[in-house]
Amino acid sequence: MKRLILGLLALLGPAYAGAAEELQTIIVKPGDTLWSISNTYLKDPKRWNELLKHNRLPSSDPSIALPGMALKVPVSLLKEQYRAAKLVYFLNEVLLRPSGVSDWKGVSASMDLFKADTLRTRAGARADVKFYTGEILNLYPNSIAVLRPPGDKDTDVRLMAGEMRGLRSRVVTASARITPKTKDTEFGAKIKDDLTTLVQVYKGKADVEAGGKTVEVPEGFASEVRMDMPPSNPVKLPKLPDFDATRTQLASGGKTPQLTTSGGVVSLNMGKPVRQPAGADLPKADPGGAKVPDLNDKALDAAEIVKLISVGNPVQSYHLQVSRDQTFATTVHDKNYDSFEDINLNDLLPPGNYYMRVALIDLLGFEGKFSAPRPVKVGGPR
Repeated sequence: MKRLILGLLALLGPAYAGAAEELQTIIVKPGDTLWSISNTYLKDPKRWNELLKHNRLPSSDPSIALPGMALKVPVSLLKEQYRAAKLVYFLNEVLLRPSGVSDWKGVSASMDLFKADTLRTRAGARADVKFYTGEILNLYPNSIAVLRPPGDKDTDVRLMAGEMRGLRSRVVTASARITPKTKDTEFGAKIKDDLTTLVQVYKGKADVEAGGKTVEVPEGFASEVRMDMPPSNPVKLPKLPDFDATRTQLASGGKTPQLTTSGGVVSLNMGKPVRQPAGADLPKADPGGAKVPDLNDKALDAAEIVKLISVGNPVQSYHLQVSRDQTFATTVHDKNYDSFEDINLNDLLPPGNYYMRVALIDLLGFEGKFSAPRPVKVGGPR
């Protein structure tokens, strides 16, 4: 039996040996040789014979010119600048500007992306990228990101505009540097119009560095980084939404918001604001309790304002995603909505069965975790 197994392995040869290796495709120009290809792409050109294990070539002579073809190369052998990420999914209009090129072009499914390539998502678009080392980037609508920017070996993504979520991705923005501290760290980063960066950690923990200061943000917390300023102390994210009874309280002190779906219509029922009758006495502060900051006080510290507004995480809007699968690998709708706005999925999607999830966004713009996927039927009886 042992002899039989060894014989089978010998027959399988290179194909079996390389089955577990991650391969990347490069395009060979007519006239290229194994020597020239190895000198251009491989960290160690002397290992040109490794290419024979993964490709059927007309000749094993490294000096013989090859026809134009796609060549599979183990990622571990490639020079850093040629190591690719892969576009694993995209929705609607996503554009690519390859390194060294000024023009934008449309992307294609499962295409390779390279160091210093720039991705751009238009309104309603999304791009999911997986790096060869396992980091993941989810680029949301109206965003721009540079992959593995040149001159910074400690950065996976330079977020130029918009919003992203990442797994283990090291991210730089105009105002902050974000470094995951655990292998399973998941976080979001959002750039506001004034270039302020909002960092939200959903799992694990991350260091946020700016203005000569580093703040560790744990799971379930967020930090705000203004231009040329250090990061704020961590504040709690909005609570996880519940489709039956969301516990996040309103700034107005009104009813608890209810997240409902009916006939393909999604509603976040915020309740009606509670009006204080004229002349009614306001609740008196507890003399023994902590002093509540006055927002009209010009001397009020910015950190106190953040702390005050964050109490109760009043809901400003919500982030809705709809997918054909529970893993949200094939997202078909991804958009933020005002908290009082109803969404009729029947007008947005073809009839069928989908899954949806929601994350709440507070007044500071911090976005909480997504809810568990919930099945929703579109195009059924209303």
